[in-house]
Amino acid sequence: MPKITIRPSGQIIDVDEKTDLLSALRSNDLYVKSSCGGHASCTDCVIKILNGADEVTTPTFEETQLLGNVFHLTKERLACQTFCHGDIEIDISKHDKVSDQVKLKNKTQSQFRLKNNSNIKRRKQEEVQEIMSEREKDYQEKKEMRESWQKHWEKDKEPTKLKRLGGNRRPKGMKVRPDKD
Repeated sequence: MPKITIRPSGQIIDVDEKTDLLSALRSNDLYVKSSCGGHASCTDCVIKILNGADEVTTPTFEETQLLGNVFHLTKERLACQTFCHGDIEIDISKHDKVSDQVKLKNKTQSQFRLKNNSNIKRRKQEEVQEIMSEREKDYQEKKEMRESWQKHWEKDKEPTKLKRLGGNRRPKGMKVRPDKD
């Protein structure tokens, strides 16, 4: 069974070759942040492989889409997509449970403050009803205007006298001038 040395704690754990690193670390009560649950869609479970980079599987397509093809430079992999078949050494110092809980608490508190902000204008029920009735009135007016133009050429019109603009007249005959000899 492959052994994983975890830095900065120095703890050594045994891992099955068919188990991804995220599951193995969590089963040994080691904290690694992951918001997607191991489905390679969040990049939260990034770990750094310090030694034994040849003893892990090649990056999957999903992992390459998220992190890029820079594993050989950064030595960073997604724990949920990495399987090892030999002894490796990893660094999980970026995963601090306390700081993640503080960040989450601050995030939820800021959203709560936004909801309970005293600067938000609250309308009374009468104001809301008045605004809604005005909107309904405007809507009905626009609807009537739209309907009045629909097929307006087919609607009955009062017959009007046609104006004669000089058309339909007989042309005047041409006057012939006598020739001068």
